[in-house]
Amino acid sequence: MKNQEKLILLLIVDEDFHKAEQITSSLRATGMQVRAEFAEDGEDMDEMLANKNFDLVLFSLDLPEVSIAEAQQLIVASGKHVGLIALAQKVDASVIVEAINQGARDVLERSNTQHLIQVVKREASSIQLWRRAHRLELSFQESERRCQSLLSSSRDAVAYVHEGMHIYANQAYMKLFGNTDFDELEGTPIIDMVDASQQNQVKAFLRDLDEQRNETGQLELKMIRSNGENLSATVEFSPASYDGEPCNQVLIRSADEKAELEEKINYLHQHDLVSGLYNRQYFMRALKSAMGRAVKGDNQYAIVYFAIDNFQSIRDTVGISGCDVLISDVAIILTENADPDYTLARFGACSYASLGILKDKQLVEQFAAKILELVEQHISEIGKQSISVTCSAAIVFIDENSPDDPNSLVSRAEKTCKEVQQQGGNISKTYILKAGEMTQDEEDGITADLIKDALNQNRIKALYQPIVGIKGQDGERYQSSIQITVEDGRILGEAEYQSAADRTGTAKMLDRWKVLRAIKKISDSSKRGRAIEFLIPLSADSIKDSGLALWVSENLGKAKINGRQLVFMVNEAQVLSQLKAAKNLSKSLKQFKCQLAIDEFGAGLNPFQLAKHIDADYVRISHLFMNGLSQDSKNQESIREFARRASEMKLKTITPGVTDASILSVLWTLDVDFIQGDFLQIPQAELNYDFSSV
Repeated sequence: MKNQEKLILLLIVDEDFHKAEQITSSLRATGMQVRAEFAEDGEDMDEMLANKNFDLVLFSLDLPEVSIAEAQQLIVASGKHVGLIALAQKVDASVIVEAINQGARDVLERSNTQHLIQVVKREASSIQLWRRAHRLELSFQESERRCQSLLSSSRDAVAYVHEGMHIYANQAYMKLFGNTDFDELEGTPIIDMVDASQQNQVKAFLRDLDEQRNETGQLELKMIRSNGENLSATVEFSPASYDGEPCNQVLIRSADEKAELEEKINYLHQHDLVSGLYNRQYFMRALKSAMGRAVKGDNQYAIVYFAIDNFQSIRDTVGISGCDVLISDVAIILTENADPDYTLARFGACSYASLGILKDKQLVEQFAAKILELVEQHISEIGKQSISVTCSAAIVFIDENSPDDPNSLVSRAEKTCKEVQQQGGNISKTYILKAGEMTQDEEDGITADLIKDALNQNRIKALYQPIVGIKGQDGERYQSSIQITVEDGRILGEAEYQSAADRTGTAKMLDRWKVLRAIKKISDSSKRGRAIEFLIPLSADSIKDSGLALWVSENLGKAKINGRQLVFMVNEAQVLSQLKAAKNLSKSLKQFKCQLAIDEFGAGLNPFQLAKHIDADYVRISHLFMNGLSQDSKNQESIREFARRASEMKLKTITPGVTDASILSVLWTLDVDFIQGDFLQIPQAELNYDFSSV
């Protein structure tokens, strides 16, 4: 970071306050960020140093009652690392030498402002670098202390070797080689602990390691214990330091330990730790494999999906740790009663799944019923509580006609089980494919047809919600949305149609419909002397639509209106996944004076960098930061910081989700530009909000 971009904390010690003000003004005029305090004598200086932090002290040599040596002593007494710069009316070699001898970093003439600026920059940078180095040194020492503690208690055998000699070994290392005291091992050459047939190899390896010529730091060696026994081990060498001296770290894993470690890692990767059953990921891989065999006609399979009834109520009663006992108990019942060839998994927080070759459908149904009965009869002891629960089950059979997506089969099982639970639970139900039941593609196709029919029959209505400025901004702003009515009079909610529209390409049609309606509204309102900006959300397909910008320009030309009144709003997550397309779209639209807004802003890692990439004009802050805003100080601080940075970049901020007066009152204090929400006005067909009311 450049010095002028870093806040510099100054203490100016001078009997003339106006001179101190002149110094501060001169520094700020160069673009430096300076915060200054003023002290007129030694007593003031002492108090300031005790209560506040500073980077530099600018000390006037003209003060009659305190010398620079005394000023330096006050700095030392404060226990803080602060640079001292002396100021004088006239400076010669003797003044400079004396002041530096007494603790000053430099001596300047008051009248030489340019010299002052350069020295303040240099010394502030020096102080900041010292503090950073000091923090890093402390952090390094703490890391070394922790590493030493970890090495001492590590189960891995670790030693440090300097010039081939042992200088440190942990307990695991000494135990591995049969030593009881490090004094027995200290100074012992590591080469003496290697089988004679490999000693030359190790010598050459260590030479190459010192000269950084090794491609790998591992060797498979035959080692010798103190009692003469052989030990086959993988030995890892790496450069290190011990007590500040360069050396090599030696890490040894025996072949048995390595196999045991790999086995443990493999187990943890595949199993759920609470229940001991396989985890969801392993089950889904097994299911996909089984479906492949079923499609070939090799075998048919059955999924039995179990879920504990009323789990949320149980968790509220016994707590999370109590639920772990219950989950483990149900897992034991499953393990003890399932066919040994079944794959059993904990599938969710309170659900399990089994997968096995289908031998007899009736046997599978009997297995499900038996598990439900045993769970109902079982009593779990949780602390001082005794609790019994029930389960529901769903059975799904897999054959060569089943869908080829494992998630579809699981979805069938989950949906069937949920239906059972809604009817009271504690029963099992076999999934039966309903007549005319559709795949996702078929469902999307029907939704797309409904959208196209609504477009053709003019059953789509534009709605507008006001975006209200709270800093006295001119003009009117509305966000555009749509309402789709199907033939039977039912209104399709956005949640019902948007995903299907995105998947089928009809989302682009809806976006263009919104743009045309906005252009017409702009044209009509302009004739009545109203200047309205419309924020139009774009789908992912529209972001990728290379012809959209040209189409917009043609329609702007026909209507003879200014493109600046169209603000195209793109979702932050979609921009991240299609950054190149979004940049191209932004560049093209900007040629016609259109504006860009980022919706759901702030959820990503570097949102302001994203805003730069697409040259945004507005950012609409993510709803995540609006949750519980009136009570959540962290969300308030996040929005305040967004508003501050946006202001620096000349971005306008919009906060949605204003649902009550308490949220509105908080937003007034966070320095945002615009507010939006149902508390102000729900989306309506007419542009009738009274912006003067704010």
